Amino acid sequence: MAVEKKLDAAINAAEPKQPSYEELKNYCDQLMIQRNQLSQRLQQVTNVINKLPWLFEVVKTKDTFNETFVKMCVREIEEIMTPPEENQDNKD
Repeated sequence: MAVEKKLDAAINAAEPKQPSYEELKNYCDQLMIQRNQLSQRLQQVTNVINKLPWLFEVVKTKDTFNETFVKMCVREIEEIMTPPEENQDNKD
């Protein structure tokens, strides 16, 4: 009899617990927040990708633009093309 109880307890422990409605709702809320953050980041990257050819065009035809504006475009190209520095924490 004791062996059967231990076996039943082991089987019940192995079965995954069904999440409650609140747990599922919290999980869905977290996924929605993450999706929104990813969507915003994708939009930012898309904007940069669309803007970069125009920045290069300004530099190519720099004689038609104000020198200050051309310098600003060059700085922006440099910022976009320079990889971000890795955090010191990530290297450890």
